[in-house]
Amino acid sequence: MSTPLPVLICGAGPTGMTLALELARFGVPFRIIDKALHGAEQSQALGVQARTLELLEPARITDRLLALAQRVTHVQIAAGTHSLVEADFGDLPTAYPYLAMIPQCDTERVMREALETQGIAIERAITLTAMRQDSGGIDVDLAGPGGTERVRVRYLAGCDGAHSAVRHHLDVPFEGYALPERFALADVHLDTSLAPDTLRVRLAADGGAVALFPLRDFWRILIESPNALPDPPDPSIFQAALDAEALPARIRDVVWMANYHIHQRRVAHMQSANAFLLGDAAHVHSPIGGQGMNSGIGDAINLAWKLALVIRDDVAPALLDTYAEERGAVGRALLAATDYGNRLAFNANTMVRALRNAVLPVASHLPLVRDRLRENIAQLRIAYPHSRLSVNASPARRGLRAGMRVRGARPASYHPQTIVMHPHDQSAAITLVLRPDGYAGYVSDGAHAHGALTYVRNIIGLRS
Repeated sequence: MSTPLPVLICGAGPTGMTLALELARFGVPFRIIDKALHGAEQSQALGVQARTLELLEPARITDRLLALAQRVTHVQIAAGTHSLVEADFGDLPTAYPYLAMIPQCDTERVMREALETQGIAIERAITLTAMRQDSGGIDVDLAGPGGTERVRVRYLAGCDGAHSAVRHHLDVPFEGYALPERFALADVHLDTSLAPDTLRVRLAADGGAVALFPLRDFWRILIESPNALPDPPDPSIFQAALDAEALPARIRDVVWMANYHIHQRRVAHMQSANAFLLGDAAHVHSPIGGQGMNSGIGDAINLAWKLALVIRDDVAPALLDTYAEERGAVGRALLAATDYGNRLAFNANTMVRALRNAVLPVASHLPLVRDRLRENIAQLRIAYPHSRLSVNASPARRGLRAGMRVRGARPASYHPQTIVMHPHDQSAAITLVLRPDGYAGYVSDGAHAHGALTYVRNIIGLRS
């Protein structure tokens, strides 16, 4: 019997390519397939958050992405002329204190070129038609231009979007609902005096909204309407939305337009034996906050180092269960937050809107609320405090705790690293085990390595 392929990645969008980049960096063999003939050709997802830029640093593509990005440092949300939220990202606790606005087609091109420089090609026009799991792995049937083949794989990663074939063949319910709001977007060239470092959102009195996103070469207009929108959309509705909110901008020409509907859905479990669901295959939600593509990339980063330890170092496969535990909790929180944001932004109830307009300006100026809002959008507050991989060996105290992001961490290996920190504001050293994704796994007061070694052996399962 031939040796199974260690990993098959189904889906070559940003999520699948991130997983491919990480597995290649860790020396784990894989194939990456996609049913489409080519990648994204339009802008689609735009915002790359600060935490995502941090996570992509080891793959050496962050600088290449930033070369294509419009850096947004301010977000303004208003209801008519009434300012609700003014968020300044300039002092975020990160090397990337901004929202990097990059068309998805450019993000994918940078990732694809990074794979190609390593001799890795995406296999296009390949469809997963069937799969059967047993205790040793998965038999996968693939159909493509060259015919059909059966591939024996040890692990299967479903990164194939909201209509995931992997999820379908696993028979995993995609639970949730469609939102009633109607959306249309247009990528346009504008004549405008508006500064390109600010993302602007205007909430209309009828419950609708218009948002204006700056990019390097064009602008995106997003409108939400409680009424039916023309399908396909007409440029006039975008200009009318700008005019209604007194935004000083004239559309010169349109690059791309589309209507779309939003769903709030997720799977109950992101893992089924040796198969995993990532990104939109596992969770879809409102675009409020620009979290979607970033969450898929975070899923891939979380899974990759765990696969590497299991495949290359024979760590017990139970480590892989922590992927669904950790990222499932992130997905649940994300859907709850975007659902709340959607209801707050687009509520048609006059009393709710009046209360929102009264409370938000006050709340958003409170330092605690302001900082949490900005850091949540930037995904800097994502943490795994309740994971079985998070161990605090010291009494509860302020500061770094297990499961938290370690600012400035740049782990290059898929092996957890024991380090000793000497914070300026504390007399005692802190020993921590830094996970390969830049989160603290084990935290202890003092410069003692014994507990860290025990953690790596007994919790992670790495013996050597």
